[in-house]
Order: sequence, then C-alpha cells, then structure tokens
Amino acid sequence: MQPEQTDFHAHLIATLEVQDDARLAALLNIVPAADIAESFELLQDADRSRILFSVKPHTAAEIVILLDEAVRGEVVDEMDTESLAEIVSQLEPDDAADVLGELPEREASDILSELDEAESLKIEKLLGYDESTAGGIMTPDIVAVPATATVGDAVEFVRVASPDEELHEIYIVDEDRKLVGTVPLRLLVINPPSTKLLDIVDRDTVVVNARDDQETVVQVIRKYDASEAAVVDDENHLLGRITHDDLLDVADEEAEEDLLRMAGTDAAELDTSSVIQAARIRLTWLLPCLCGTLVTASVLIISRRQFDPKIFATLAAFIPMLGAMGGNVGVQISTIIVRGFATGDIGSTILSRAMIREGRIALTIAPVCGVIAWGIVSIAAPILITNNILPPSVVTTIARAVGIAMPMAILGASMLGILLPFAFKRLGVDPAIAAGPLVTTTNDIVSVSIYMLTAMAIV
Repeated sequence: MQPEQTDFHAHLIATLEVQDDARLAALLNIVPAADIAESFELLQDADRSRILFSVKPHTAAEIVILLDEAVRGEVVDEMDTESLAEIVSQLEPDDAADVLGELPEREASDILSELDEAESLKIEKLLGYDESTAGGIMTPDIVAVPATATVGDAVEFVRVASPDEELHEIYIVDEDRKLVGTVPLRLLVINPPSTKLLDIVDRDTVVVNARDDQETVVQVIRKYDASEAAVVDDENHLLGRITHDDLLDVADEEAEEDLLRMAGTDAAELDTSSVIQAARIRLTWLLPCLCGTLVTASVLIISRRQFDPKIFATLAAFIPMLGAMGGNVGVQISTIIVRGFATGDIGSTILSRAMIREGRIALTIAPVCGVIAWGIVSIAAPILITNNILPPSVVTTIARAVGIAMPMAILGASMLGILLPFAFKRLGVDPAIAAGPLVTTTNDIVSVSIYMLTAMAIV
C-alpha cells in the first residue's frame, strides 16, 4: 500500500472498531471507491458488509467491480439476492455481466429477474458471449444515429441518449443498424445543424468482431492508435463498443495471464481462495514436467552403459551446465516470441522472420558459450577429479565434448524456443505455455541427449 492508503486503512479499522455507523458513513463518503476496495482484502466479512451498507448504492457497485475476482467472490457470496440485485442495477451492463458471470446460473437468473427489463436484456446478451471475447468485454451503451440524420439531429441524440461514460464520437448506422462509420463530437460543434452526417462521416472506423479474442482487440486498437473500437457481428450490425478503459483492463489481464503461464500456473489460481484448488492448478502444469524428467533419466541410464564408470561420473558433473544454458536460452527466445504475439509485433505466420533474427543471435551466442564452457571444464575437471583417476588426455577429451555439445544444445534450444510458440499459436493454444516449464523440461531432454551423443562419439 501507498503511505496515504496505509493511513486510510488504519483510520478505517479504527472507525470500524468504534461501531458507530454514522461515523463510518461519514468517512466512506469522502473517500474514493478505489481506496475502499483496496482495503477489502484485509478486512473480515462482517466489516466488508458494514462498509457496503454504509455507502451509497452507486459507490457500493464501484467497490464491488474494483475488487479482485477472488475477493469479489467472497463478498458476493455473503450477500442476499436483493442486496446484490441493487448493486448490479448500479453497474454498467458490461460490469454487471462480469459480476453475474461469476455466479451460479440459477442465482444470476434470480438477480436478472429483479432488474429493469431493458437492462436485464442487455446483460443477458453480454452473458451469451465468452468473457474473453470482444462481445464479452464490450459495452452496449452507445450513441447510434441514423445515417439520414443531420448534425442537429445528432446533437439531440447525444443530449438525450449519451451514456455516463466519456463520449468522443457517435456511431452512424443505416436502416438495418449496420455500421456506416463514426462522427467525432468536434465535428458536431463546428458544422451547421443542417449538415448531413453522411457528408462528414468517417468510414475508416476501427472495428472488431464480437467473436474476436480480447487479445486481438488489444492489438487492433494499439495498431490504429484508437481510443475505442466498434463491435459488430458477422453481418456488420453494430452491437457495442470497447473503450480505452476496457482496453487497459484487458491488456493487464492478458499480460498477467502470460506471466502466470510462463511461470507454470494459470490465472484461475488468483481467482480462487481455495488452497486445494490452487495446488490442483499448479500440479496440472508440474506433473507433465515431472514425467519429462523421466525421459532425461532414461537417456542417462541408457548412455551409462557406454562409458567407464569413472568417465561417466565426470561427464555427469557437467550436465547441469548444459541443461541450465539450454533452458535459459530457450526461455529467453520463447519469451521474446510470446511477447511479440501479445503486442502484435510478430504475426503467427511470420515464422521465417523469427527464425532469421533469433537464429542469427543464437549463432552468435552458441560458439562463445562453447568456448567458455570448454575453458571452464578444462580448468575445473582436473580439480574436481581427485587421486588422478583419469588420465589428462581423457579429461581433455571430456572438455572438448562439453565445448562441442554446448553450442549444439544452445542451437537446439533456440529452435525449440522459436518453434514451440508458433506451433501452439497455430493449434489455438496459448503460446505462453511454451515459455514456461514445458520449454525448460524439453530443453533438458534435448541438451542431455546431445551431450551424451557427443560424448559417445569422441570420448
């Protein structure tokens, strides 16, 4: 917490302990909802309920939507249907859909039945979309003006129908509500009321399909440096819009999801307060990697038969060096590739460009690391081997095997770091998976196999 937030939390705790509802309400009504929401994670259920009943319904709604999903789930579980319906009624349709989407279907249906019919219908339509698509994050509250209207008509539309959110432009639609384009509010001010909207409409509107993944939406809006995007269906009917604040939320969510996938877990872990559930999510990623280590062990067991026990023991001492370097290089490259996918800098089909760039880097790194590894082993091996159990010529050969295997392992890891994200992207699987434990485990197998084969050939 920031110092100011720490002071507020301490003041809030002190006020809660006094058990004076009037004093609590006075404090909460002068504090931003974001500050109150930040303190919720540290409060008991009873104190959370007191706070929500002490603030205005609109503020309570703001607090609920600002909470982390796990905390919000705990808060919502403690509320009755009537209280929750009152809060949901204060939310924008897209935020209301987010809250109801986290509830059991029956409970969500009961809350919808308590709402105004028009608002309930909006929310139900949003719930029909996957939450990670453009349709799931859009807001249906838009100013849509007929293409036959004039500037004067449009101004009246804005005056009567403008949503509470910040408005930069209006959407122009034909008689079938198909999107024609947009008109910035600035043009409504500088043009005479009799001006036809079709004469000033901008037809180069940033548009996304309701079924597009939210990551695609982020890339499109960034590409065109737009403040918002129109959301349409397959027939180009205008459904809603995605604004810059929605974009920030999605960008944060996608970045967090990629980081968690790279770490070998899932965003769902942060949405649950159950230790068992969190452990299950992590084990889903860890157990396949555990099985992968058995492949590495099998390679060592098979190759063990090809060497004198003393030579094999010396070779084994340098396995961590090759495995670590291969894993590190693979993670570096796959992370760069995954970031490129997320930002749109790398297209899922431009494999050749990534191969050329990353291949050149790998070809520069590999021989340098090979020479350094050879030097380290040449110095370290005689020191590690006690009682001169191996002749110097054998130690020299082992150093040469490490020096040759190291660049080969790095090149192999580089190829995996490039190919795995592209393969996952092509298969429709989140490529961030390839930058986590999977690529590390795979690189261990490849590095050890290359090392043992090289050693068999020259030792």
